[in-house]
Amino acid sequence: MTDYTKMWESLGLDIKTHDALLAGLGKAYTDIFLSQKNRPEGMKYFDFVMSEVHGLRIKELMDAKEQGRVIIGSYCVFVPEELVLAVDGVAVGLCAGAEFNFEGAETLLPRNTCSLIKSAFGFKLGKVCPYLESCDVIVGENTCDGKKKAYEIMGPLVKDLYIMDLPQTKSEMAKSVLKEEYRKFIEKLEKVSGKKITAASLKKAVELVNAKRRAVKRLAAIRAADPAPISGLDSLLVNQVFFHD
Repeated sequence: MTDYTKMWESLGLDIKTHDALLAGLGKAYTDIFLSQKNRPEGMKYFDFVMSEVHGLRIKELMDAKEQGRVIIGSYCVFVPEELVLAVDGVAVGLCAGAEFNFEGAETLLPRNTCSLIKSAFGFKLGKVCPYLESCDVIVGENTCDGKKKAYEIMGPLVKDLYIMDLPQTKSEMAKSVLKEEYRKFIEKLEKVSGKKITAASLKKAVELVNAKRRAVKRLAAIRAADPAPISGLDSLLVNQVFFHD
């Protein structure tokens, strides 16, 4: 098994806490996912991805940075991955899916803050998320009042936090606001990457992301079969990998 300790140290992770986190996640994964009977053969790929989710996947990100590609992290699928890919960047989801270090998060946030926000801060303050520390830019999307305030607090804690304002309606005015936010995001991506988005690069990125979305849509559709060929747990796992891989 490859030792990634030096890579994690270079990212500034708290190695002792990170090791404890991985040990706990590994046991949980075995108990929850690997204990299932009659899993599809294809799930072995996703098991491999999860076994290297803080290892080989992070090395891939570091290799991409050495090749001059930018790593753009986000907490939400509302951030358009297509635009990141159109500048030959790498889009990755960030850690915010477990109740980790809520005590630390509550030193900066009210105790009654939503769990998703406290999780994001818990991983950051605990120094255990290599995805977060690998990013050149972190994109915060203002989808609720809680996140708006949270990103104000997070700003000084990260290297480069970019905020997108997302309208909460489908009116013509809201569409104009969203279009302008995408335009400003393009300017940011082109600046940090040193590359221009072209019609060809955007078309290629849209086709790739749409293909990925069609795959998970097909996965959801086949679960309507009786008996379902894949469990709800494994379907959730595929969707989680969708966000990282």
